[in-house]
Amino acid sequence: MDKEEAPRTRAASWAPEAPRRESVGSRRPALVLAASLLLLAVLHATVSVETHPSHVIHVILRGLYLFPIIAAALWFGIAGGLLTAVGVSASYLVHILVSWRGQTMENVNQFAMIGVYLAVGGVSGLLVRAREREHAMRIAGERRAERTALIEGIAGLVAALGFRDDYTRQHCERVSQLAVAIGKRFDLSAERLETLRLAALTHDIGKIGVPDDILYKPEALSQAERARIERHPRIASEILSRIHGARNIAEIVLCHHECPDGSGYPRGLLAEQIPLEARILRVADVYAALTDTRVYRPGLGSDQALDLMADWGQGKLDEESLRALRSLGAADLTNQRPILESEANHARHER
Repeated sequence: MDKEEAPRTRAASWAPEAPRRESVGSRRPALVLAASLLLLAVLHATVSVETHPSHVIHVILRGLYLFPIIAAALWFGIAGGLLTAVGVSASYLVHILVSWRGQTMENVNQFAMIGVYLAVGGVSGLLVRAREREHAMRIAGERRAERTALIEGIAGLVAALGFRDDYTRQHCERVSQLAVAIGKRFDLSAERLETLRLAALTHDIGKIGVPDDILYKPEALSQAERARIERHPRIASEILSRIHGARNIAEIVLCHHECPDGSGYPRGLLAEQIPLEARILRVADVYAALTDTRVYRPGLGSDQALDLMADWGQGKLDEESLRALRSLGAADLTNQRPILESEANHARHER
């Protein structure tokens, strides 16, 4: 089989991305810090040092310098805290040399305050860094717990599907392997590949809501029966959406029967309106259905299945996903599942 070059460009995520932090967001705190430091410096320079009340004012202003230092550490981390402390110390040192020259006892307190500024800047920055690390660890732990709960929920659904129809369960496992192999050709991230895998494992879970007399009917379906079986993506999506953290999985499953030309179901989406993961899933699903061996017919060979899928044209399958499928090696494409007696009459109505 001739291998076509697979798409290697990184696919854009269909989920909304978090907005990037703009430079304006850090410019405003910097302006606030600069304005507050300038105000304190001006007050320090203009207030007299001759009287006791004015001396009290200078002591208060000396303490007020701590606020911009702490604020800088909160906004910009340890570097911001230390740089602001250095700036405050330099400004205060000029004030000492100009306004308090020769006052040894007072100078001792003032120079000690410079040390306090530097210490507060460094310690505040370290505390902020520790808090951010703790917050990041807590968020990571919560995400791991959510992912574990999600996988356990998916595993429960797959097990339930297997108890009802082991063929469909094995078909979903086969589709998940193919979908992940295709997804790697798009350089999808590990997180997106895992989401794709879970979506593939559950893409037919909605058939639980389709009556057996329709799902296993050997004859052609009526229009009403066809409408019932075409509800299975929506049923699956509704089931999955009740699992915390499965929103993206539910959306992929909902769209896995959509076609680029808008002829798919349930929403009749067009081309790029269909999530990339759903387009990949559809290609993997169709290939697995064509190559699976059923009790009523042997599976097609890989070349036959790929040629048949190519004949459908770009309207029914995503071309890039199909090219990626064609580029896979024999190990990814070979179907080694055994024939199951429960497969009789199943999936005759797959598109």
